[in-house]
Amino acid sequence: MKSTKWMLTLLLGITGAALFTVTWATPAEAYYCSARGTTGATGWGRSASLGYAKLIALRECAVRTPRGATCYIMYCR
Repeated sequence: MKSTKWMLTLLLGITGAALFTVTWATPAEAYYCSARGTTGATGWGRSASLGYAKLIALRECAVRTPRGATCYIMYCR
C-alpha cells in the first residue's frame, strides 16, 4: 500500500515535470506580431499561428485607436 502511494506520487511528479517542460517550450515556437495605428496607438499579439498573431495585434491596436484611424502590422517574428 505504502509503495503504491510512493509510485503514484513519483509518476505524478514525472508527468508534471514533463508537462511543464512541454509548456515551457511552446512559447519559443510562437509568432509575435506588433501593430501601430496612424494615431500612434500600438498593439501586439502572440500565437502559434501567424494569422492569429496578426489578428490579435490588429484587434489590440484597434481598441486603442479612435474611430476612422487605421492600424497596420509593423513586424512579425
